[in-house]
Amino acid sequence: MPSILDEFKSEQNRYKSDLHPAPYLRIGLITFAVLVGIVIYSFIPSGGIKIIDGPGGSGPVQVSIAPGSSLTEIGKVLADAGVVNNYLEFVNAAGDIPQSSSIGPGKYNLIKSMGAKESIFALLDPESKVSIKVVIPEGSRSKYVFAAAAQALGVSVGDFESLAKDPKDLGLPEYAKNNVEGFLYPATYRFDEGVTPKEVLQQMIKRFNQAATEQQLEATAKANGLTPYDVIIMASIVEKEVAPVDQAKAARVLLNRLAAPMRLQLDSTLNYELDSNTIILTSEQLQADSPYNTYTNDGLPPGPIANPSEAAINAVLNPEEGNWLYWVTVNLDTKETKFAATNNEFLTHKQEFLRWYNQNK
Repeated sequence: MPSILDEFKSEQNRYKSDLHPAPYLRIGLITFAVLVGIVIYSFIPSGGIKIIDGPGGSGPVQVSIAPGSSLTEIGKVLADAGVVNNYLEFVNAAGDIPQSSSIGPGKYNLIKSMGAKESIFALLDPESKVSIKVVIPEGSRSKYVFAAAAQALGVSVGDFESLAKDPKDLGLPEYAKNNVEGFLYPATYRFDEGVTPKEVLQQMIKRFNQAATEQQLEATAKANGLTPYDVIIMASIVEKEVAPVDQAKAARVLLNRLAAPMRLQLDSTLNYELDSNTIILTSEQLQADSPYNTYTNDGLPPGPIANPSEAAINAVLNPEEGNWLYWVTVNLDTKETKFAATNNEFLTHKQEFLRWYNQNK
């Protein structure tokens, strides 16, 4: 049986494939150093990278900047490490770069003899800072968040699970009903060494609260006749069910079915209860006795089924206008989804999906 961490890695790969076909490219510190001619790389047969020293003796070096350090003190640290010739060179260069004042404390991976201006740009680059990186894809379940964070921190998943069971000090909004699911904001996080599991969850929830404030979540939800918790539940559903381009349409379907009223009949909510990602549920599974079974229960499930993105939340707050009551993702590779207002249209789309499924299973 795959571990939770294996499932998380699989979820990350799916997420990157489905939602981010073009990876984000960034020029890192060492690449930058190559561009300015400080170091030269040559690839060796083993596949590693060999650093050939340039003039002045270049090479990687790690520096530590204490909290509250002035630019002069930072310059002296860099001079002692051989990153710059002397601290005055750094201070003078910092006077021409206003962002220098935002250089924070911590450990940084730099290169010797890289020069004053280049060192400032490096210190401002998050990639240079020695940190613990945690990547939370949009639509991840909390158990995957715990697995990723636990691996990054080198602690037990149980440390995060215990906090989730008693989350009173994590900063959750009151309407979250002491449930962290749905409120661990998907993003890339960087933490200083020594960070605790509690501080990690607090930061993720803080990011959620910031996004909720920017989106005026509570006020907009009320204007739409919803509670903020309803919005997060619905956002988690559309995040799991459809591609971002279709989320506003899917949100309208949920609202139309709730208003009809019609049962939502969603595989994603039942999969959450079953702890699976089954594409076609069996008749037995569809009869599962669970409040998350939207085939047998009216209304929304009792809580979010994932941690939705800001875009998914916005889709629920600003749904597209339409009379649709159904959707079918007819191609799971491309995420192409078709919407229908009648049952006959729905059945046509369902047959299209089944043809695709039978050809690709």
